[in-house]
Amino acid sequence: MSARPIVTTYRPKTAAQAFERVRAGDDPRLAVGDFLDDWRQTPPHRRAMLIAEPIGDAGRNRDRRRWAAFFAAMVDQMSADASLERPSWVTRSAYRLKEPWFLVPGWPLRAWQLTTTPVPFRIRNIFGGDNLLNRA
Repeated sequence: MSARPIVTTYRPKTAAQAFERVRAGDDPRLAVGDFLDDWRQTPPHRRAMLIAEPIGDAGRNRDRRRWAAFFAAMVDQMSADASLERPSWVTRSAYRLKEPWFLVPGWPLRAWQLTTTPVPFRIRNIFGGDNLLNRA
């Protein structure tokens, strides 16, 4: 007698669920990368559901506030790239950093980051160059 195969249906995680991982202490880069993978694997007509729900509160933690701003910028950029209406939650002032955050360390690379970072990131004071949403 053979066992029946277990069939599961994978459900892509939303931006809110991905950010919840950051709040829970997971590596933010993994949460971002997994969300990007889910976004790219989701059919275009279903992507709006992945970004509709606002991400959770970042609280007073500086790193979490930075990553919340990154998530807002990422969703803003991805919405534009997919010709989707950006969710209103990404425009909240809480997602604009007071101090610049340079993702690539070193003064020699700052000019490159300042000039090539996409606008949704720049307006939130996040700088990391032109390939922030690329995945190897």
